[in-house]
Amino acid sequence: MSSPDYAKPIPSARTLSRRIALATALLAASFAGGCFQPLYSEATLSPQTGGSVRSAFKSVEIPEIKGQIGHFLRNELVFELDGGGAPDAAKRLRFDASIAESIDVVTVDYLNARADSAVLVVTATWSLRDKASSKTVSSGVNTIRIPYERSSQRFATVRAARDAQVRAAKSLATIIRGQMAADLVTG
Repeated sequence: MSSPDYAKPIPSARTLSRRIALATALLAASFAGGCFQPLYSEATLSPQTGGSVRSAFKSVEIPEIKGQIGHFLRNELVFELDGGGAPDAAKRLRFDASIAESIDVVTVDYLNARADSAVLVVTATWSLRDKASSKTVSSGVNTIRIPYERSSQRFATVRAARDAQVRAAKSLATIIRGQMAADLVTG
């Protein structure tokens, strides 16, 4: 009774349906794979500028932005868009932004009458324009909230607030870069 026919179990209907579903999903994924392209590659073209998104990023002029967070945001955007490694390209696009910031107090120590923690709220209103035609290529309003701890030591509180400003600028630069890239690709 040790026949090989008895050793093989017959697959159930449930197992067969799972295998068919998996095969269908893999087949659909292989067909859809040709539809996607990397957003930041040299081959991704921008109908707005006529070139690639990467070359469009390198052609963005970013003037000084007012305020401490504006300074940090400009530095982050210059690095995010250009990378700082290539020679200067002709600047065909101009980035303009205004920054509004506020502090929300989250918790208060009522015995000492001071705030224990706060949230830095930064709103960036920005636009990317073609310098030749003054046409708006991309624009947006982005808000970010960065929590930080406040201490009874003044220097520690000032340093925590400065770190929150730097984190806010980095986050805003990443969000703005992504939104600009999406707008450049979609036209």
